[in-house]
Amino acid sequence: MVNKGNKVTPNLLDIPSELEDFMKNDTYSLLVKGPSGSGKTTFSLTILHSLKAKNNFFYISTRTSPKQIFEQYPWLRKFVKEPSRDIDSPDVGQNLSAFEDARLDEPESLFERVTNQLMDVKNPVIIIDSWDSVASLMDREARLNNERVLQTWRERAKAKLIFTTEESVESSLENIVDGVVELNYELKDGIRTRSLFLKKLRGIPIKRSVYFFTLKDRITQCFHSYDVRDFRIVNKENISREKESHTQSLQSGYHDLDIFVGNPLPQNGLITIEKDDSISNDTLLLFLNDLLQNFSRMNYSLLLDSTLGPSLTDTYKSKSKNQKKLYLMAEPILQEKLSKHELRKKNTFYKYIDTAISGHQTREKIISMMESSTITSLAPTTTDIVSYCRYIKKKFELTFLILNSSNNPEQFYSFSDIHLKFVLICGTLFLKCSTPASALFGIKVANSVPQIQLDHVL
Repeated sequence: MVNKGNKVTPNLLDIPSELEDFMKNDTYSLLVKGPSGSGKTTFSLTILHSLKAKNNFFYISTRTSPKQIFEQYPWLRKFVKEPSRDIDSPDVGQNLSAFEDARLDEPESLFERVTNQLMDVKNPVIIIDSWDSVASLMDREARLNNERVLQTWRERAKAKLIFTTEESVESSLENIVDGVVELNYELKDGIRTRSLFLKKLRGIPIKRSVYFFTLKDRITQCFHSYDVRDFRIVNKENISREKESHTQSLQSGYHDLDIFVGNPLPQNGLITIEKDDSISNDTLLLFLNDLLQNFSRMNYSLLLDSTLGPSLTDTYKSKSKNQKKLYLMAEPILQEKLSKHELRKKNTFYKYIDTAISGHQTREKIISMMESSTITSLAPTTTDIVSYCRYIKKKFELTFLILNSSNNPEQFYSFSDIHLKFVLICGTLFLKCSTPASALFGIKVANSVPQIQLDHVL
């Protein structure tokens, strides 16, 4: 569940499967397009990592020095050897397997470097980042001629040739390369989304054209399409047994989420969680189960609303070492609910809570988890809802309130210290945080158990 530290996650879908198939070709040319800040350099370095091109590569940067690249992408040091030569040395660029500084190069000098490598070395990977700086110094005829020359030499050397560009219009290079990938980002309601469009991959059927991704850990990490089957707990026995936790900090256990909303979580806080109707209950229950297991490891007592369903409580009880600290809330007493006496009906909720935790110790810290329907079933007024929310915030160390989309979830927003919502964007599942600030987290199933993993979209 937890992605600890700043490390590259090898089991994440770093690049689309269609692009992986495309890169299996002996030789190809690929154009990576996108506006400034869309992640072109990160994407091209991710491709280099995916190709495992520790040797026989040539990375030419017309915008930054090798030293700056290794400072900005520290994971590269574990992948390839950092250049030890002075970047201003006159012999820079003479050997393959290198990051080269071409910021001051004239087009003729750069082409000479590239073509020399294409003539002398077999099957190299050559990345030109970015092509704009070179193309802008040539007239149209010279540009077309040089682009054709590169393609010809690339085929002869069975090389992999990758260009990056910020050109938004279709260019001459786009027409002759084998593949085109467009990167983009959009800012809406304070939340950034990053998308990747597979525009052309010659010889490869494109089953899914658009992928969303994050630049977390300074590497491109794409997200799968949402498949409800991935979130089903088929065999409860496969769920990892609890391990002791040495932390006393009140945290969710999801590293990226805790970092964003603040660590620790707000004491006596209220976290509201809702989901789009198109998302299965299994997805929500799996997320809640991970939270339950996490707080149990930290030796918190737990109060569960029985309306959350037996699958959640049964799964938790089958693995928990803290069953003596598990409290279950039964359904509200119907005669109380239907009472004509408004004061009795109003007090039903308080009795409902007090009865469930009647055996708790004075100093016992309890995490509660309940559904909004438990509150709204008592037909409360706005004043009642204010009173109920204040009560549970004061009563418990932390409360998770699961919002029912059919019960006007907006009426609880103002009481939330943290508001989370599961949403689908073009078939990709995300967890959206709108309070205390806006953020988006990509969701994937980390293993076959299954367990959810959250990755902050950066």
